[in-house]
Amino acid sequence: MKKTLLLFTVLAVSFAMRSTDVQLIVERTDNGGLVAGSTYRVYALLPGTEQSLHIVYGDQANPMTITSTAPLFEHPYAGYSAEQMNQSLIDLDPTARFDSWITLGYSDNAGNNLWDIGVDFSTLNSQGNLYANNGGWFLLPTDPKCTRDANGLVLIAQFTTTGIVSGTMNLQGWDSPQVAWSVSGISFSTTNAQEFGCTDAKANNYNTEASFDNGCCQYDATAPTSANAITSLTIKDSSWEVFPNPLRENLLNIQFNHIDVKQIATRIDIMDMNGKLVGSHNISADAMISGNRVSIKHDLASGTYKAVLIQKGLQETKTIVVMK
Repeated sequence: MKKTLLLFTVLAVSFAMRSTDVQLIVERTDNGGLVAGSTYRVYALLPGTEQSLHIVYGDQANPMTITSTAPLFEHPYAGYSAEQMNQSLIDLDPTARFDSWITLGYSDNAGNNLWDIGVDFSTLNSQGNLYANNGGWFLLPTDPKCTRDANGLVLIAQFTTTGIVSGTMNLQGWDSPQVAWSVSGISFSTTNAQEFGCTDAKANNYNTEASFDNGCCQYDATAPTSANAITSLTIKDSSWEVFPNPLRENLLNIQFNHIDVKQIATRIDIMDMNGKLVGSHNISADAMISGNRVSIKHDLASGTYKAVLIQKGLQETKTIVVMK
């Protein structure tokens, strides 16, 4: 059945009517010197707020290739896919966290339903090379990991090596539900790896080495912030929750666990990924229902947004995904 579904997915590529400005971006991550070499994560950067990624593949016209100038680190008890990464193994041996693998969104096997066909991964494990002209790996479009994160990224691979890894692959997904995009011959190289971190010099945790802002900037409550900055709250992140997430109906539920919203003025702002305000809701005492919870009606299009809790001049942000 998996083979049938994958073949259907690959065939769907030929019917995609649009291309997109999707890029591949490489992050150099800190492995703490636990393993030799450097660890890199490869992401698809999706510019559209409603975009999702479903398949990474190679075909006859545009084969997929991955090459490394030195062997990849392969943990003896891990595998070629993040679907085979077990948190228990990582807890037992921290070096397993830096194993080399392919994926789509997931970094371990928790809830992971990644499928693959037509790719010989033995050469990736043994030589650091991969070639595929009739296969790839994918998730069903309904899988939430197909959706880009708050930074517009979808993880597709991790490599640890003392050498240089480069590759060319093809990607397909949706611009919006059932509106397909595809891009062929898109390349990456670890020589262009970026440091992720806070790039705002006004933030407390400004990183002079960072070249890609991953939304981690933290600010004093009274300090000026940039339009897209996330300001830290003194309350714990677990003090409020947004559910369900992803949202499939026009109702957003917010659970306040340890926040007084009846006595202290509280507002929920909804921002798109470009920082545009698309909704603002003052939380009144009479709006609260059983369990210190409030339900907010919305008319958001499918995509990724930020729900911003604002109270006493402080802010806390959570990412929400709307899938209709």
